[in-house]
Amino acid sequence: MDVPRQKNASLLHFSTVTGTLILFFLLFFSCNRQSAPSEKPPLASPPADTLSAVDSLFLPSTEPRLLASLKRTPCYGRCPVYEIQFFSNGETVFNGERNLKRLGIFLARVPESTLRQILEQAEQADFFELRDEYPESGPAIPDLPETITFVNNGKKQKTVINYYDAPLPLLRFERFLDEIANGLDWQPKVE
Repeated sequence: MDVPRQKNASLLHFSTVTGTLILFFLLFFSCNRQSAPSEKPPLASPPADTLSAVDSLFLPSTEPRLLASLKRTPCYGRCPVYEIQFFSNGETVFNGERNLKRLGIFLARVPESTLRQILEQAEQADFFELRDEYPESGPAIPDLPETITFVNNGKKQKTVINYYDAPLPLLRFERFLDEIANGLDWQPKVE
């Protein structure tokens, strides 16, 4: 009867020692790590009214940069799903996803005067003073589409999400961007 107890005690001792060694190595190697020296200097913090350092990695500092965009998301029914992007060099991209006659990616150009109008209309709508999300209070209704509007005037950028109950100036600005897009000569993107 002593043999099984000795065997169990040996197994228990072996398990304890093995577990302790594994724990020791994990702690030793994880705590003894030193981070590799950074070859690149850290990004300088931009002023508060400009793009953040992270965003500037995605947006080029020179032309073209995304000036404005309008995105309409799916709903429970047959809502059109698309995104329009206006770039500072006049290039415009339309991506139709569903419930539209124009599906896929299309390209067009807008004149500089139209780009100025976009920024003027954003200013008239007090776009940078709007809330980040509408409705102001209460939960969004999940079956309704969202309209996501973005503006970057070169000094600051903002995104506003409109589920419903947005102020009239925002609705007018969204409609203005749609009207510009509806008047363009879209060409399918050729790959």
